[in-house]
Amino acid sequence: MKHLSNIILAVFCLLYAETSAQTTINILSYNLLNFPEGLPLNRQDTLRKIVNYVEPDLFLIQELKNSLGLSLALDACNDLDGNYTAAQWWSQQSNFGTDFPLQQSIIYNSDIFGLVEQDFILTSVRDINYFKLYLKTEDLDHGADTTYLTVFVTHLKAGSGSSEQQQRAAMVQNFINALPALSNNQLAIFAGDFNVYNSNEEAYQMLLSTENAIVFEDPINAPGTWSSSAYPFKQILTQSTRSSTIYNDGAGGGVDDRFDFILASQDILSGTEALTYVEDSYHALGNNGTCYNQSITSCNVNNDVPFDIIRALYFMSDHLPVVMQLQSESNIQVAEAKKPNVQVASAPGGIFISSTELVDFTLYDVSGRLISTFQNQHGGYIQLMNFPIGSYFVVGQSASGIPFKAPVILLK
Repeated sequence: MKHLSNIILAVFCLLYAETSAQTTINILSYNLLNFPEGLPLNRQDTLRKIVNYVEPDLFLIQELKNSLGLSLALDACNDLDGNYTAAQWWSQQSNFGTDFPLQQSIIYNSDIFGLVEQDFILTSVRDINYFKLYLKTEDLDHGADTTYLTVFVTHLKAGSGSSEQQQRAAMVQNFINALPALSNNQLAIFAGDFNVYNSNEEAYQMLLSTENAIVFEDPINAPGTWSSSAYPFKQILTQSTRSSTIYNDGAGGGVDDRFDFILASQDILSGTEALTYVEDSYHALGNNGTCYNQSITSCNVNNDVPFDIIRALYFMSDHLPVVMQLQSESNIQVAEAKKPNVQVASAPGGIFISSTELVDFTLYDVSGRLISTFQNQHGGYIQLMNFPIGSYFVVGQSASGIPFKAPVILLK
């Protein structure tokens, strides 16, 4: 069980169970490849294996196709030791009307974090998403200062040409311009799929500029031309997990690029603040440096990651996840989370939903195709009639911000 060795106190009260623990925070940043529509379909169980292995407290996601993707990613966290919550789903606002929208979001352990605010920065390609979290430290009840962590998740323009490089730089410039108004918090991370090929590229250098409102650094500080066969630190490369394209989706070519990053602010890396980087915790999961230009499954010899996880990484996405850890100097106060009061059932010809709360619902089929959106305006029952027989997902969010997902099979 996660953090079990660090648990130092358990107190059971009438209304909730409360524990406190010295906290190491696991961060996972992952491009999920057009999730949940990317091939192979029904990858949520594959994702569950990876999530169970990493045990992230903060899951930073790229390439979500729709809210069902976020809901299925949240469902993949169900086996973890904690209460997990997704940020509110917002569809892509940048480049509105694109034929291939993709979005970023986060899932977080709500025993450790609370979400104060979320927003997005418009660019010509995709949104850059912003989330302001706070640590639920036990000393908050005693008037201590709140520890905030600002999180930015991005997916910069793909492509190696000069035009694509200029578009990446323009996206980063929009981020830099918006940064002073979004946060004055110096504990921050900027993560995602950067699609950069070397450390001299303008977008990457702009992100590391000491003139920015928040100064970011690369925790592993391994500059060079990452796509070059001469680059020495091949264990930090993250794409592609496959030597050849599988199921006609994603990229092939084997492990030969570093596209995926987690940058941390100077204050986190200094080791002197309330939230600090755990030295040497940053790595590309599953890559031991022996599979250059090969599938990630070729990294199975002398690898600390079990082969069933390496195999899951191969089938889940053409990107490897990046993981790292932060350490909180304060104990975390954990309380049992409220669960949404929603019931979903089916009967011949219809789907029936009951809730005592005001709830927004979306109905998807199992392929992730949007079927209908609706709202339970006054609580009580909703009846959905005249839909074809088959399997569906009802996803939504209560007025109090609690997300949920429920499968339902519609029969004759």
